[in-house]
Amino acid sequence: MKIKSIFIAIAIIMTYNDLYSEYLWPTNTSNSITTLFGERRTRRFHAGIDVRTYGNIGDKIFAVESGYISRIKITSDGYGKALYLKLNDGNTILYAHLDRYNDFIESIIINHQKEKDNSFIDQHFSKDQYQVNKGDIIGYCGDTGSLSGPHLHFEIRDKNNNPINPLEKYYTLEDTLKPIAESIAFLPLNKNCYINGKQDYEVIDLKPLKYNDVSNVYKYFMQDTVSILGNFGIAIDTYDKINNSPFKFGVYKIEALIDNKKVYDISFNNYSFNQDHLIYRELDYHLLNKYNKNYHRLFINHNEDLNFISSTSNHGLNLDKKFHNLIINISDNFNNKIQVQGIIKGDIIPSPQAIFNQKELSLSLVKPDKNIEFRLSTRYENSREIPITYTLFDSTIYKFEKPKKPYEVLSFYTKENGIKSHPSYISLLPYDPFKITGEFKLQHFDNNILLNFIEDKFSGYDAELLIEYNNKSSKKIKMYRLNKNTLSTRLLNIELLSNVNKISIIYLSTPEIIYSEFINGSVFYKNENKNFMFSNYSLSVDKGSLYNDTFIWSSINNAYKIPKKYNVISKAITISPDNIPFKNKVLLSHSNDKNGAIFQFIQDKWIYIQNSNIENLNATITTGGTFAVLTENIKPDISNVFPNLNSNYKANDVNIISFNLIDKESGVNDQKIEIHLNGEKLYYDYIRYRDLVAAKAKYELIIGKNHLSIKCSDNLGNISQIEGHFTIE
Repeated sequence: MKIKSIFIAIAIIMTYNDLYSEYLWPTNTSNSITTLFGERRTRRFHAGIDVRTYGNIGDKIFAVESGYISRIKITSDGYGKALYLKLNDGNTILYAHLDRYNDFIESIIINHQKEKDNSFIDQHFSKDQYQVNKGDIIGYCGDTGSLSGPHLHFEIRDKNNNPINPLEKYYTLEDTLKPIAESIAFLPLNKNCYINGKQDYEVIDLKPLKYNDVSNVYKYFMQDTVSILGNFGIAIDTYDKINNSPFKFGVYKIEALIDNKKVYDISFNNYSFNQDHLIYRELDYHLLNKYNKNYHRLFINHNEDLNFISSTSNHGLNLDKKFHNLIINISDNFNNKIQVQGIIKGDIIPSPQAIFNQKELSLSLVKPDKNIEFRLSTRYENSREIPITYTLFDSTIYKFEKPKKPYEVLSFYTKENGIKSHPSYISLLPYDPFKITGEFKLQHFDNNILLNFIEDKFSGYDAELLIEYNNKSSKKIKMYRLNKNTLSTRLLNIELLSNVNKISIIYLSTPEIIYSEFINGSVFYKNENKNFMFSNYSLSVDKGSLYNDTFIWSSINNAYKIPKKYNVISKAITISPDNIPFKNKVLLSHSNDKNGAIFQFIQDKWIYIQNSNIENLNATITTGGTFAVLTENIKPDISNVFPNLNSNYKANDVNIISFNLIDKESGVNDQKIEIHLNGEKLYYDYIRYRDLVAAKAKYELIIGKNHLSIKCSDNLGNISQIEGHFTIE
């Protein structure tokens, strides 16, 4: 061992039968993992693998190969306690979420904390300072930083500091399970695209087939042919499973072929950190929000620089009127494969033209259609469909029996060569137009926008949309039934909403029914700087902050009740769209100079998102949402203090000061925790996952009375303090 080597090499040789590598496995805890390289994290790719610790804290962490410590970083979020090991082969290993380092490193850390007077440090070291041999114990597994449970985050970075897949060539695990594909989505990429007769996402469940004995590839298929006109994209919902693990994992490789010609190829092997913002170009953000599933987009969309994706991949597809074979091959890190098969066609089957006589309950087709099908349902969306009894006259007239409520909505479509037309919907029984209720919904796509009116109950009436502008001009657009309960404009150019003032839906009923909504919005162009003012808020978008030109709008939102524990400085507002991401963070500001901060409503609670160390009310946001300016005066809760004040202990019983710290309103300010023992400042760990603050105490302790002082602050400056004595005998 070299003179400057600081560790005792372990004499244990790891003997996992299913692990083979030139590197040691990084821990003695298990060879099981919970997360793979390239999986989704918030606005970034997962840059390593997570090794499962089964909830344990304190399992050993080894140097996988010889090298030197190049960096130690300690934060209360992110990677928590992290160590960077520069290997002799040029790679760098990152170990994250450690509970503690070995004793020698701990002594180095306390010196740097004292020097910088900060519990959280980021220190770099040179090659000749702290060398490490393969197998040395460098730390212990923990749960520091941002996580949902103890584990070891493990990365391998190449000589350019780019993360690489550890399972591509350095490690292998026992895995005989194949990936799983649950559904496939088709999405329009321009306003001339129709998918199965509509302009919206079309999500189709996949059906499994049996194994192919020759290729040993498990297959999934689309039951029906999908008809597509115009430029479109494909997205696939898929994940992997690994032996003896309950978790869902990301896949390693996806390739798409049309008529045996490869049109897309992605492999999760290596990438650069400056490509993290492309995560929601690779994954479909709209489908993630709607279904909480990872749909991989199988086309290039502002992510051509992403290392994962082959440069020969498509930017969108167009089909001729022939039938085309779609094949998607999916494999995991250990070459377990599946295949998705389907038929797509660049054609469309028009809906049958018909005239409905409500008095006679009859439907007259303009021309005969042997393939027409009818179904009954209720006026509510997603209700069960049932068959309907009818009599056919002269090949074109269908007469129906009077339906029994609530099944009073007739839908019909035709089918030819496996392609279905877009359904038409009719109200078999009269519906009072004064009972129509619903809401407007603006749905943003990459390059276009839909203006929808979603009915609470199916009305059966046709409608038009009226767009009114600030200059008093207006435009009418005929609407169609996107689905049973949604009237839609079809895809519109975003510029059509420039300077919009109000939108109205006009029902062609007797009497005419109109619903209106004022729109406070603006078109933001991706290559321009722009500010948008509304309700004492401003939104500042810099050039390059958006992937595409985007229509952003706002509204006062009274539907979100703010708990009484908060003082409301500014009412809740909603900024839209929230179904597409911003490329870079956008600045949201409020003009009020009162005490308070910007909060966002996330998962049924208000979360503090105010930018730290900025006097003005500013927050950076990554998509739309609901926001409010709030304040509160509730102090952080300090509990379970150890040692207990006014208690006696033996000298060997106390080597740490610890307590729980909780603030459910604005959150704990991790930079404003102060612990003093006998007048000496202690440097601490703040473990968010356990609401725990812990500080080592050794040299500061004395025999007899010890004075302990704790002072903590939340993000709004509310302070809690505890002070007292305990005795060491």
